[in-house]
Amino acid sequence: MDSHELELNVCLTLRAASDLHVRVPVRFSYSDRDPYAVQATFHIAPGQVVHWMFARDLLDGGMQNAVGIGDVKVAPVESSWGRCFSIELETPDGYACLTGAVAPVSAWIAKTYEAVPAGCESAFLDIDRFLDEHSGR
Repeated sequence: MDSHELELNVCLTLRAASDLHVRVPVRFSYSDRDPYAVQATFHIAPGQVVHWMFARDLLDGGMQNAVGIGDVKVAPVESSWGRCFSIELETPDGYACLTGAVAPVSAWIAKTYEAVPAGCESAFLDIDRFLDEHSGR
């Protein structure tokens, strides 16, 4: 089975304060080796990179409706520049809200579903390899 890895590079806007917005380069990554997850890499500042991993269906669902109840929430938002979404990230150490255009992210998510259709993710899992990679063996 061929491996599928897909990436999307976009800029999202980080609301740093009520009147301060900063453009943040973000790389979304998807691999059929972990078919349920999307990794987001936020390049906050030179030398400061933050990685988050969350469910692919959470990102997909958040393009249309508010979803998420924990550390990651995704929702459509009103914008004067077209259809947008927000990602809220929260940890005990801090909170961030980023916004961006729906179109490029939705198109990229569609490609991930072409690579691994919804409901077929378990067929792509290699449980033994996953356990080896995540158990520290």
